[in-house]
Amino acid sequence: MKSTILFDLHTHSISSGHGSNDTITDMVKVASSIGLKALGISEHGPATPCSATVSYFRNLSLACRSRFDVRLLYGVELNILDKYGNVDLSPDLLSELDYAIISFHLPTCKPMSLEDNTLGYINAMSHKNVRFIGHMDDGRYPIDYEHVLEVAKCKYIFPEINNASLAPDAYRTNGYENSLKILTICKKLELPVLLSSDSHGKSQIGNVQYILPLLKTTDFPEHLILNYREDFLNQL
Repeated sequence: MKSTILFDLHTHSISSGHGSNDTITDMVKVASSIGLKALGISEHGPATPCSATVSYFRNLSLACRSRFDVRLLYGVELNILDKYGNVDLSPDLLSELDYAIISFHLPTCKPMSLEDNTLGYINAMSHKNVRFIGHMDDGRYPIDYEHVLEVAKCKYIFPEINNASLAPDAYRTNGYENSLKILTICKKLELPVLLSSDSHGKSQIGNVQYILPLLKTTDFPEHLILNYREDFLNQL
């Protein structure tokens, strides 16, 4: 299994308001130094305390598209707000972004029942430009993995395997066991996955070191890993 990826789409700069003082310039310099072809900036949606505002996302249409020989993509990590799948950016703003990741976060949605958490993911998939499901490994938000992933496949939406969830200091729960479950189901469904650093700032950009052993354990096919596929990058 390859230890390097072509692109990292789940990252956060200083604009997400927590965990880092690094700018996009700081981050793209690191991405260039490690040979990434593209870097995706996916700040938390505005419901996250102190995160990027609606104005920030509106102005991304004016942002630079390439720096230091790295292609720049601009997305959002949307907050799922309830079981109905409501999120914290409007359809018109979402249509202007390159992609959206849907995720649950404690400050914006307290854990619900398995049934309601599952509905939250499924309903949120209907929003414009949703391409990825963020850290669905979090045991604090139990879900029906089979159901969510079957719906995701039908909608051409991909789960991420989140390196930060597997780190020794991870604050999410049951990341290892749930990531194994996700990979096993995706292998059966032939559903590709996105490997993500979830780097807050520059320090972890492109880092998938904790994911690689799980890919080996599950004998996960390389052709189902989006980060190894330049053809997928060209679709964004």
